[in-house]
Amino acid sequence: MIETVSALFVSSDVTVLLGLRASWKRAWADHWDAIGGRVEAGESLEQALLRECREEVGLTPTRYRLVLSEAERFPERNGEALHHIYVVEAWDGGEAANLCDEHTEIRWFTLDEMAALPNLTIPDLITLVRENCRHARA
Repeated sequence: MIETVSALFVSSDVTVLLGLRASWKRAWADHWDAIGGRVEAGESLEQALLRECREEVGLTPTRYRLVLSEAERFPERNGEALHHIYVVEAWDGGEAANLCDEHTEIRWFTLDEMAALPNLTIPDLITLVRENCRHARA
């Protein structure tokens, strides 16, 4: 089964970095999503998380926590997969940059802006930030 890792980068002012998935993507095309991708053979979840974040946005998570592991909700549409989502509250690398063709755009959103998106992959991303991010609970 395919496994994926995703990073919800959350800034100190509780904005969340999301990427707009490219139109050519098989799953969730043209939807805003956390940063991440597939776990490669022989790679740990943590190794995959760090690699995907560096490849896609040039950031290396330094303080992060796994907050959800869940089977794909729409396997008939997107294929069987197990998704692992992390909340990332600290990172190295400076400013995020869109470094690959996986996303047509990356942008920081407040939780209210995320809630207003008509094309957010899953609304649970907002809840995960609220319940698991130190800044969001303050």
